[in-house]
Amino acid sequence: MDELPLDHRYTLTVGCRVGVESRAGTMTVHWSVATLSSPEMRRPPEKEAPVAFECPRCGKPFVALVESTAKARRKRLVHLAVGLLLLLSLLVTLPMAFHLGGQVREENDPSMNPMVVLVPLVAVALVAGPTFFMTGRRYEGVKKHRLVLPDGKRTRLVQGHRFN
Repeated sequence: MDELPLDHRYTLTVGCRVGVESRAGTMTVHWSVATLSSPEMRRPPEKEAPVAFECPRCGKPFVALVESTAKARRKRLVHLAVGLLLLLSLLVTLPMAFHLGGQVREENDPSMNPMVVLVPLVAVALVAGPTFFMTGRRYEGVKKHRLVLPDGKRTRLVQGHRFN
C-alpha cells in the first residue's frame, strides 16, 4: 500500500474563470489556475475533515472535505483493483464473444444465446475498466468543494471555479 504516492500533505488546485470569448461559433474560456500548498496543509488522522480556503484571485471562501491518508489510499486501491479486474476480464470475454458470435445457431434451438450475456459484459468492461483505472490513478482524497455564502450556508454548485 505504500507504493501509492499519497502522503500526509495535500494540495488544492483552484481555477477561477477570468473571461469568456465567443468567436465564429466557438467559445473560449480563460482560467486563472493556482495551486494552494503549504507544510501546514496536512490530512486529518482519521476519517475526513472540512478545510476552509479562499480563491487566490477573487477571494471567495470555499470548503472542501479532505480524507485521511489511509482512507484515500484504500479508495485509490479499490478503484485501481476494480479497473484492472475489468480490463483483465476483457482477455476472457472478448475472445469468447468473437468465437461464439461466429457460430451458426439453429432457429428452433431452445437454449439461451450466450451473446446476450457476453456483449453487455464486454461493453461494461470496455467502458468501466479504463474509467475506474484512470480515476484510481488520479484520486487524491479531496472532494465536495462548496462555496460558503455570507450567511454560512454551503452551496452545491460552484459557478466560475474549477477544482483539481
